[in-house]
Amino acid sequence: MTATAPSGYVNSEASAVSGEKLSFSFGANWQEFLGKLSPEAIDQAVASFRQFTRLPDLGAHEFLDLGCGSGLSSLVALKLNARRVLSIDVDPHSVAAALELRTRLEVSPQRWEIRQGSVLDDGFLRSLGRFSYVHSWGVLHHTGKMWPALANVAEHAVAHSGYFHTALYNEHRMAPTWLKIKRWCNASPRVVFPLVKYGYIGALFGKMLLKFRSPVKYVREYGQRRGMNFFRDVDDWIGGLPYEYCTAGALTDFMTERAFSLVRLRTTDSCGCNEFLYRNDGAARSA
Repeated sequence: MTATAPSGYVNSEASAVSGEKLSFSFGANWQEFLGKLSPEAIDQAVASFRQFTRLPDLGAHEFLDLGCGSGLSSLVALKLNARRVLSIDVDPHSVAAALELRTRLEVSPQRWEIRQGSVLDDGFLRSLGRFSYVHSWGVLHHTGKMWPALANVAEHAVAHSGYFHTALYNEHRMAPTWLKIKRWCNASPRVVFPLVKYGYIGALFGKMLLKFRSPVKYVREYGQRRGMNFFRDVDDWIGGLPYEYCTAGALTDFMTERAFSLVRLRTTDSCGCNEFLYRNDGAARSA
């Protein structure tokens, strides 16, 4: 089955000018994130995972983390007793970050394997075999080929009756504007990025104060969202290229065509991520 985008979808990154330099380093950002990762943040990430999936543990699952970043989601799977965890990232800095976290926590490489590779390489993905729980949170919209990446996961990575847990940027009226901002930040001298970053933070906090909301409380509670760090996420958001997006309905139609059923959905009304949990209901396929 071909990985064509749903009708009406605009591949925002594929429409970029040929040869555009995409210089944002997600892996370097994750390495900085690890420097402030606390036991409390790890506990919050575990709680957030359980709250969304409604799974008490992953003891029955082998867990594949595609685009592992810092390795935090892989660590959550280990905390929830996954039988095996395999973390994959195309960025060597992300691989190094995950290896650092594994070493810091003294987890056995036999229990937690970490490898470099691309979800766009279907041969590589096939070589990994199928997993009963495939996780790729906020990753595939940064590949530059989101729909082929999704098709590869559906066709080659998820076992029969297995789960696919993902989050993708929402198609929103401001998404095209943000694409222009991201391109501009990546193409401009380095001094531009912090100016845009702190301008964005100032505007966000200003809106909160006008609504009598506390920015300090917002930042403090932000960690309850998967154990993440607000300031690291702002870096990721403003600089993150490639950048693609879709509606929740478009993704569900795409996955339904591949015999996946929607188990859980959490949507946003902003440019942020919609979160999905699908189950592979298709006929069992050979690895």
